[in-house]
Amino acid sequence: MHHYNLAMYFAEVAKDQAERPALRYAEQVYSYADLAKQVESLAVLLLAKGCRRGDVIAIGHNKRPLSYALMLAALRIGVAYVNIDVESPVIRTSYILEVSGTDFLFYDDHQYEQTMQELAQKNDCAAILLNDEILPDISQADRETQARLMAQVDGASIAYVMFTSGSTGIPKGVAVTHQNVLHFIAWGQACFQINDQDNFANLSPMYFDNSVFDFYVGLFSGASLSPVQRELLTQPYELVSYVAQMRCSIWFSVPSLLIYLMAMRVLAENVMSSLRYIVFGGEGYPKVELKKLYDLFSKQANLVNVYGPTECTCICSAHFLSDSDFVEMEGLPMLGKLNQNFDCRIVDENGHDSDEGELCLIGSNVAAGYFNDLERTAASFFTLTDLNRFMKRMYKTGDLVREVDGNLYFVGRKDNQIKHMGYRIELEEIEHSLNKVKGVEQAAVIYKRANAAYGKIIAFVSSKVELDEKVVLAELAEFLPSYMVPSKIVVNNELPKNPNGKIDRKQLEGSI
Repeated sequence: MHHYNLAMYFAEVAKDQAERPALRYAEQVYSYADLAKQVESLAVLLLAKGCRRGDVIAIGHNKRPLSYALMLAALRIGVAYVNIDVESPVIRTSYILEVSGTDFLFYDDHQYEQTMQELAQKNDCAAILLNDEILPDISQADRETQARLMAQVDGASIAYVMFTSGSTGIPKGVAVTHQNVLHFIAWGQACFQINDQDNFANLSPMYFDNSVFDFYVGLFSGASLSPVQRELLTQPYELVSYVAQMRCSIWFSVPSLLIYLMAMRVLAENVMSSLRYIVFGGEGYPKVELKKLYDLFSKQANLVNVYGPTECTCICSAHFLSDSDFVEMEGLPMLGKLNQNFDCRIVDENGHDSDEGELCLIGSNVAAGYFNDLERTAASFFTLTDLNRFMKRMYKTGDLVREVDGNLYFVGRKDNQIKHMGYRIELEEIEHSLNKVKGVEQAAVIYKRANAAYGKIIAFVSSKVELDEKVVLAELAEFLPSYMVPSKIVVNNELPKNPNGKIDRKQLEGSI
């Protein structure tokens, strides 16, 4: 591991792969040399704006070339970045900017200008549209300054902040370091045998944790990235055609997308024939559905089930599927063995080591904590003091697992968190938002599986006045992104209680 930070690493890759493609769009290809020039120019811009090591910038990232370059420019001078969802409600995204403490919000798509300007004004920061017109010229003095600053970025510096749902109603920003990502890249390259001929289908939005795999393992290996616009994700035929046209070799998505494509019958033999790895994670993939995909692609590509919380740099285990995984067809595929970068403890309800219990991840890929949030960091991140793991960092995942012969199997959750469409959602955050709606006295949200592959978020509210479900849903959309808005609102005069006086969620589940 001779790279001290990500900036030095990318500079070396860009130099070695200068003429190779880095970003592939249907209409244009950007080489590593093209990308490196944009990175240098944007680093000049950031420094001119007064950005310094340890600062944070926000990027309304809609997969335009300059947004990728800006991520790398920030890394180059020791500035952390946070990618935001340009379509998320301003109220929620405003929390993200507030916690990040950013002075600058960059965005790459003119159609979202009004929203970005409103967001920036609400958070007293500058909104800047990324286009070629703002790129300054680069002098030799600029290059020398950047080289000096780049050498000062240590491995413990924050590379990016990735926000996830929070049980208090406020999203949590996971602070991931340069060293975390360096270890992750090295593992990804070895695990998937990445080379400069590979082309990653960049399916996940850049504010979503799965994108970390595409961006870092792809571009830091001399491979190329084919950004997939969000519109394509709802057009199954066009999506598959695009991935095939771009000759992508690496696919990483949530299972929901693959299940959707299978249900729409757009996947068949010899479709996307360049794929050599189909990787999926972020939620469970029921075996009854997975077997269909396996039968279709197992002769062509490796199918890999990966697992890992955002707090541990995207992925902490990878299980390569084989025929033996389908001898028993119930449930989910195993998570497999942890990556070499991890150790773990599995603890029972009494905090004792056990073969089944909460998974606590330990090692060099555990993030620094929740950015600007010491209280929630202290509740989930720990520095161990026992002699056999002295001063190692540990994260309590909340995931319940069972270990059999060194392999991990997912059992459930310790808390009220779910995975829906690949997104990690705290149901309490939805409840907090419901309680802001006029007329709602109490709220409870449950996750109801329609079948092995699909689930729905259903909200129950109590009210003394007449509430219109459509009105409640419309108001809720002002606080929450679309993937967190319930599919149904059930209004009652009051919600059932258990003997302790708390809302009886089991009775609510049984009522639908």
